[in-house]
Amino acid sequence: MQHQGKSIQDYEKEYNWSHEASMKHWRAWGSWFSWGSPVGLGLFFISLAFTLWILSQAFGWNN
Repeated sequence: MQHQGKSIQDYEKEYNWSHEASMKHWRAWGSWFSWGSPVGLGLFFISLAFTLWILSQAFGWNN
């Protein structure tokens, strides 16, 4: 194997990758889908309504 003697730091230097760089904007994504965000809260209620609709169709629940 040609990469047998390389450390993780050598790989990071070779491919110009680091964990800090990859996680730089994670909060930007998290803020969109969090409970306090209108987008995240809206997605939660839409998914809840969709799940209840599927269950009502599957089990024949009538309102």
